[in-house]
Amino acid sequence: MVASLVAAALPAQEVRLRKGDSVRLEVPQRDDLGRLLTVDAKGEVGLPIVGAIRLEGLTLEEARGALLRSLQDVYPSIQSITVSLQGEDARRVIYVQGLVARPGKYELGGSPSVWDAIKEAGGALATASLDAVRIVRTSNDGSSTILVDLQHALDSGNLGSLPALKPGDAVIVPERTASYTGTGAVNVFGAVVRPASYALTQDKKLIDAILAAGGPAENAKLGSVKIIRQIEGGGAKAISIDFKRYLETGDPKHNPPILPNDTVNVPKGSSFWATVANPNFFLALVSTSATVAAIIIYSQ
Repeated sequence: MVASLVAAALPAQEVRLRKGDSVRLEVPQRDDLGRLLTVDAKGEVGLPIVGAIRLEGLTLEEARGALLRSLQDVYPSIQSITVSLQGEDARRVIYVQGLVARPGKYELGGSPSVWDAIKEAGGALATASLDAVRIVRTSNDGSSTILVDLQHALDSGNLGSLPALKPGDAVIVPERTASYTGTGAVNVFGAVVRPASYALTQDKKLIDAILAAGGPAENAKLGSVKIIRQIEGGGAKAISIDFKRYLETGDPKHNPPILPNDTVNVPKGSSFWATVANPNFFLALVSTSATVAAIIIYSQ
């Protein structure tokens, strides 16, 4: 997805209005109706002639619809309006994924840190690697990744050194891998963080193999992933997978099962983080994060 498009959508990511919140109303057809509206103690805002409109508990898109319908009852010529949350720095929607108790999306107040987000998600699991936590951040200038050694901050007690999170940030807590000796490993190579051979438990899919290898590198070309599979009787075949399509649409045919002795090759290409910023990627992670704990590295 285009990074700027994702960034522009951040304020509307299911932030629900509360008492005391302020929204800016803009009416292109009637400049005189544009104003700052504050949700009062009753959960309502007031407009001249239109009257009171209840907005508490609504998302910004739902609030826009409620305001538009109420305005059109009085001013039928109004065709569109815009509604934006004011002071959104005090309301931060943060994604937390990977090895935490409750992966998902959280609304945090103040200036939350990585540790605050992980605590909100129920804390890290026993197999989490806190020395390599990632913050994936999207802005109008593109996407970036910040590597955070949370374990060092906890050990030293210097939690104040942790970077503050911004709206729309994704905190990814990876697994602490352990050595393993066995057969039937899945080889994951190319543009991934930790190319190696991994032992995956049964019923795993392509996303599990890529996550086992630490996830795609920034230059991963996810639209052209190859699975090399041994053929019974000798030989091998190459299966081309548009894994980027799976992240964007959730179509399971682009996230096929992985078999023992498969080789997964992620070719190098354009930046991966423009795709990982897509909220659908994190929905995919929600469905698979519980399986990541079963992944162990195969020592070569």
